[in-house]
Amino acid sequence: MASVAQKLSPIQVHLLRFFSEKPINDQETYELQQLIARFYAQKADTLMDDIWEEKDFDDAKMLEILDTTKKA
Repeated sequence: MASVAQKLSPIQVHLLRFFSEKPINDQETYELQQLIARFYAQKADTLMDDIWEEKDFDDAKMLEILDTTKKA
């Protein structure tokens, strides 16, 4: 499979420089992975809140959507 060269983003370059100067252990690697995961989870949560507000969803509407016993 041929690889496609991609330009690194500024954050990728920053992180590569940072971590090339400071070795990290397995625990720090895990903690950073968790931090990044929480960052993106929070962004997704905010986006979902915006969608719910835009669509005027509430818990009752979500239960209606999730009810698989209703026939289409």
